[in-house]
Amino acid sequence: MTLNHQPNIGCAYLLPFLIYFTVNSIALLQPSYGTDLKQESSIINQITLTLAYTTALILILKQHGLLPYILKRAIPLCALFLFTLISFYWSYFPSKVFISFIHNVGLSLIAICMAIYLLSNKNNFFKLLLIILMLYIFTSIIVTIYMPHIGVMTSSNIYDISLIGRWRGLTGHPNSLGIICLFTTWVCSCALFKSKNNKWVYFLAVVSLAGTFYCLHKADSMTSLILSIALVLGISGFYLINSSSRNTKLIKTLSCVFLFIIGIFFIYIQHPEIFTVKFFFHLIGRNENLSGRTSLWEIGLKGHEAKPILGWSFDNLRSFMSTYKLGYGQLHNGYLDLLVRGGYISIFLLILIILQLFLRIIKEAMDNNQDYPIVLSLITVVLIHNITEASILSNSSLTWLMFLISYFTTLLTYKYKSKSHTQQKITYKSNTTF
Repeated sequence: MTLNHQPNIGCAYLLPFLIYFTVNSIALLQPSYGTDLKQESSIINQITLTLAYTTALILILKQHGLLPYILKRAIPLCALFLFTLISFYWSYFPSKVFISFIHNVGLSLIAICMAIYLLSNKNNFFKLLLIILMLYIFTSIIVTIYMPHIGVMTSSNIYDISLIGRWRGLTGHPNSLGIICLFTTWVCSCALFKSKNNKWVYFLAVVSLAGTFYCLHKADSMTSLILSIALVLGISGFYLINSSSRNTKLIKTLSCVFLFIIGIFFIYIQHPEIFTVKFFFHLIGRNENLSGRTSLWEIGLKGHEAKPILGWSFDNLRSFMSTYKLGYGQLHNGYLDLLVRGGYISIFLLILIILQLFLRIIKEAMDNNQDYPIVLSLITVVLIHNITEASILSNSSLTWLMFLISYFTTLLTYKYKSKSHTQQKITYKSNTTF
């Protein structure tokens, strides 16, 4: 006899993400499609995201005592959210601050649901996401090939000349497609190594990876492409090395490090020009000012100097842009973007959040939890991606959701681990009794 006092955790915990992903990844659903999309004011977004956030909250409340448990342990994140809300006092657009706060809380609820399901059933978590994302990627490829007026960027905006001809798929922008591909790469890589001898899952993961990298190439989203390659190599390398015995692990690790150093040394002798800054930017298809990003960063630094402590407020840079007449919606550097929006206070709170996250990952590694690379790989690519794109605290952003998934997974790891162990003990005792 199995005694289970916990609510059943099933695929319903991915439903909020599915609702959110559908409306955010398919630009055709927006009534303003074909123009400069303003999804925040879209009635479609308001209805569907409200449904996603509400569904997530209901599912979380079914886990009795979970919300207080999270609030006690997510104090740095809660403080950051509270600071974003308070910033409406010095914002020129206070309504935008309130909208931003709602999205941050809502995405956190979705991330909590995903973290619960990930910790409860990793195999099904990655299988379901793999199927969803595979369908999306190949639908994007088919639509773009046969209906290029939808899938290929044709913007005539003077700020977006470099985007013309790049794939955007079903999204509204090539970089958005790149982020979805980056998330898909993480899911496929984890599915390959977390599925238990399931050949059809391996096949779907490999096929999906092929389609994902094809989309990344066509979207010319270099940041996402480089990070996707690093994800595949990093996750596969860890699990291949970790599958060996303790002594063999050490030998394999040292061999890889040795071969890497020798390889770099050999390449440097043969082609020293490869290690120049000019060659690097040529390799990634960018110029040395990162396609105009450095000029944006200069403007951002000026804005930060004007309001260094509290920043301009979390109104999607509206106050800042209205003052500096900026034509971009972001500064293409998430850390500078956050510094402009929330000043030194927001950066300090972000550092606390990242420190808390990595300390918990280290604890998992020391406790010999073999699943910590799942979270470590995801948070690492988000933090790197944030260097050239504004990912942190970005309204309804998939990259920000990826960060939150990592954060809440680390917060809940030991809660659901202890639940699992307790349940096994109860089941064992019940079976022996009856």
